Amino acid sequence: LKSASVSDLSLFFSPFVALLLDIMIVAGLQKLAKRKGPYDVTPGLLDYLTMDTYAFPAGHASRAAMLSKFFLNHLVLAIPLRILLVLWALCVGFSRVMIGRHHITDVLSGFVFGYLQFRLVELIWMSSNTCQMLISIW
Repeated sequence: LKSASVSDLSLFFSPFVALLLDIMIVAGLQKLAKRKGPYDVTPGLLDYLTMDTYAFPAGHASRAAMLSKFFLNHLVLAIPLRILLVLWALCVGFSRVMIGRHHITDVLSGFVFGYLQFRLVELIWMSSNTCQMLISIW
């Protein structure tokens, strides 16, 4: 990262902070709601390690929505790539319904939470100077 430009740093750190924020918010909401998925699947060790034991809201959907919205706003992409990015986020979310881990409302709420988290990160967008300071601390 030492050779990265200042603008590259802000494009790296802001989504990184957003992903950490998403993990904490979704895990907290899942612990509060304690809604099980449509099938009574006993969580495995990996599910416990990734804090994916409850269904509401769908964390995969929230992260896919947040990242796709971030890339759509901050990268210059051709129209076909923009469409593929949105389709990717939709496929990620709805694949969770298809494998029986989430209800459709879990995924839809995950999309909404992902968008809201994107808006929150946009409000606290890290300036290039802030990113440089964080890099220098590491």
